[in-house]
Amino acid sequence: MRTLIATLTALTASAVVAAGCSVQDASGAPTVTSADLQNDIAAQLASAGEQPQEVTCRADLVGEVGQTSRCDVVMSPTNSFQPIVTVTAVDGATINYEMTPALSREQLERAVVRLLDDAGAAAPTSVVCLGDLHGQIGAISRCDITTAGLTLPRTAEVTSVDGLMMNFDLVPILTRTELENSLLDDLAAHVGARPDSATCAGHLEGRPGNTVDCTVADASTTATLRLTVTAVDGDAIDYSYAPTG
Repeated sequence: MRTLIATLTALTASAVVAAGCSVQDASGAPTVTSADLQNDIAAQLASAGEQPQEVTCRADLVGEVGQTSRCDVVMSPTNSFQPIVTVTAVDGATINYEMTPALSREQLERAVVRLLDDAGAAAPTSVVCLGDLHGQIGAISRCDITTAGLTLPRTAEVTSVDGLMMNFDLVPILTRTELENSLLDDLAAHVGARPDSATCAGHLEGRPGNTVDCTVADASTTATLRLTVTAVDGDAIDYSYAPTG
């Protein structure tokens, strides 16, 4: 049974809550220009001992509570992230805002490739993620990873956030083939007889409570068992099984 769990540190820095110099937009609302946002992000990173190669903010930040702007920060050719800047308060021409980490879909795909490489796994043919990954504990994004012709759905899940530092894990998975072989071995060890075959409905992702049905058969009988994940420890997935119905 071979599974993988890995961690990415997008960036280490302090959380930012700052008052920005502002101008007015066409509606008269105070606005922090994209250039000022870029300078502020670069300064915050510098104070944390980090030197970005490039900081690009997509738009000005309008001074209305809840308004957001996204910026792209490139630390190296293989390490980039996308802080989300959110207005928290406005007092006249002073705009207070905070930044939280995030990875765009493309950044997440590159990060997953880097994680697999760091873990010594075979290089994937492709990684296709379905969306961004926001810096909130428990936030997830689903990625399809193709290696040697086999495509596996994997879940990237944020496990911790500290300022602009975001850690995420790739949730381990038992492939259908691994699961079928594991089930046959377990039945042989605990029941005293190894069925002729096991056919599972799909892969089993390592999240407690996840289930998948498997049909086991020998020369005279057929039974369907429901496998349920009971615990996950690193790359080890424990499961129980019981007859359905």
